[in-house]
Amino acid sequence: MNNKPTIDFLTHLPITRALLNDKERVFLAVLKGEVKTRSEATKRLSIRSTTISDYVAELLEARLLTEEPSEHVGRGRPSLTLGVNANRVVTIVFQVISQSVHTFMVNLAAQIIAHEHVEASPDSDNAALEAIFLNLYNSIVMKLPAGAELAGTVFSLGGVFDRTTHRWIHTSRWPRMHNLDIRNIFPDKEHSVTLSRTLDNELLIHLLQQNESTLLLHWGYGVGFAFGQSGDNIVEGGYAFGEIGHWHIPGQNGLCHCGQKGCLETVAALWSIGRAVLGDGFQAGDDEEHIATMLESRALSDNPAVRQAVDQMTTAASNVCRVFFPKKLVVSGPFVKNAGIWHAFCDGFEQQNNFFGQTIPVLSVSQVNRDLGVYGAAIPVLEQGLAKLLV
Repeated sequence: MNNKPTIDFLTHLPITRALLNDKERVFLAVLKGEVKTRSEATKRLSIRSTTISDYVAELLEARLLTEEPSEHVGRGRPSLTLGVNANRVVTIVFQVISQSVHTFMVNLAAQIIAHEHVEASPDSDNAALEAIFLNLYNSIVMKLPAGAELAGTVFSLGGVFDRTTHRWIHTSRWPRMHNLDIRNIFPDKEHSVTLSRTLDNELLIHLLQQNESTLLLHWGYGVGFAFGQSGDNIVEGGYAFGEIGHWHIPGQNGLCHCGQKGCLETVAALWSIGRAVLGDGFQAGDDEEHIATMLESRALSDNPAVRQAVDQMTTAASNVCRVFFPKKLVVSGPFVKNAGIWHAFCDGFEQQNNFFGQTIPVLSVSQVNRDLGVYGAAIPVLEQGLAKLLV
């Protein structure tokens, strides 16, 4: 399988915290490609050569670094080149994509080195999803590289879940699933199992690109948001932060997948209006990226379902911005890939946020792709695994 490298700004990962000592500086410099030999490390990092040799020896012993002879040109002995053993620490990330469950193995170079997925029928319940998770785990763990240490498993989820109890409470994709105990799926595993929101993982990537208060709004199969002010201060909550898709809309009485009536998702989410927008071309559970391609070239300004959805989404976004007052509002999901829908959203948002003489947040469509969201989920666990080896 071909490794998928990250874009340039991610080459400093997975160390996003402050460096603790010079040994970490040496490792990071090699990871970023800033130094390739011991002598280069001495000059660039202003550390004595004997100390550099000690650090390199420790990193080689921990199998975090490699040192191999470079191609020899001319006379004399060839120099030794330092490299990172990227597969020394890996993590497994589970993620839901449309109506399927995917699992990825990610290494220290933020490369996806293995990937498995299984379709899950819309009527899947706790037992069905638990079996899928366990089978995927058993399949991908067989691809663990020789000598690699598994730092942990991350479930990057949408919907409502509780980190403290490791329970996935609800998701619109599988309404028959209730309170699935994720940790109990792996009772005998020694490594950690953590839960994180897919939106928080995408938000982390945005904050690493530009560290300013950002509200990330997702408008797709479901509706939700994430907010953060820095990579170390994402408002996550332990239960159901950002679930605006289940705000009650006055005058609406449609039944939502959550069991309530009149939720925002009943007039704005793909699962509820997809057929009205795309006709027979829409299939419940379609990949959002596929839906985005279908929506992109369509003229939808006169579609009643679209007009109502835009009105409700601009109001919801405006209300959330009045709570957090972010400097940036980033919108992700298939709907905003349509130029007409995006312009209508921007116009509606501007009309509702022209008050008190305040400047509205910078509006943009998210350009963070799915792989980067996977990396965002993997980063904290990779850091923890790496930290144990850098002591």
